[in-house]
Amino acid sequence: MIRLWYQTLVVLDRGREITFMNYGYADLDPNANEISLNDGEQANRFCIQLYHHVAGAVDLTGKDVLEVGSGRGGGASYIARHLKPRSMVGIDLSDKAVEFCNHHYSTDGHSFSQGDAENLPLADNTFDAVVNLESSHCYGSMERFLSEVYRVR
Repeated sequence: MIRLWYQTLVVLDRGREITFMNYGYADLDPNANEISLNDGEQANRFCIQLYHHVAGAVDLTGKDVLEVGSGRGGGASYIARHLKPRSMVGIDLSDKAVEFCNHHYSTDGHSFSQGDAENLPLADNTFDAVVNLESSHCYGSMERFLSEVYRVR
């Protein structure tokens, strides 16, 4: 199902402009501080705010961070640019998503690889933090996924 959805997205996004696949977040507090974004990020404000709300809840500065289910890479890119981890790795099941991400975002300390969330192709004890937004509900075994997160963290 996810692969079919992603293949459809690739066909529809001929301009290769869709960089987020998550819903979004809006703070209901009218006095809440709005995060500062550049003009190029404004169109994805709500998607970015969700990443900021979740990943910004802890200090990732200088940490090695993994995003499992990185999709089109917008969230991992936001984390790498704004939350300042030492390294940012995105893993996604879709080889097309990984190809898209590597074309658009790969820089020093920021990479994307194809992999299964329930069998992560990563060494034990490699990361300080693991991020997962809106994809774990698609995994066959939450227990297996969490076991893999524990193993690589």
